[in-house]
Amino acid sequence: MNDEKFNFNIRTQFKFTTNDRTLGYILNSIAQKGININDYSQTKINANKNLIRLVVGGTRAETIDVLRCVRSIFRMLDIKFSEKDIIQIEGIASNDTRQINTLFGSL
Repeated sequence: MNDEKFNFNIRTQFKFTTNDRTLGYILNSIAQKGININDYSQTKINANKNLIRLVVGGTRAETIDVLRCVRSIFRMLDIKFSEKDIIQIEGIASNDTRQINTLFGSL
């Protein structure tokens, strides 16, 4: 979608917890399928448990096939996960001192 000051897309974010070894397997499986990771956040909960937030697909969007493939990887490994829509901001002017006002004014 477009606005005069910036562009944004609605994306799907996966959220799950897993241990280090399984996380490595998940990321390797995604890479072997040729799926891009567009956004990745990892929070260490304890010595061997991670909270992961992951957005997959191309720079501007993901396809239904990509989402199905990632879901199947989680199900194959019996990983409990959730999905939610997030807003991906792109093309906002970096020298604009009113960036926050531009974003919240558009919402």
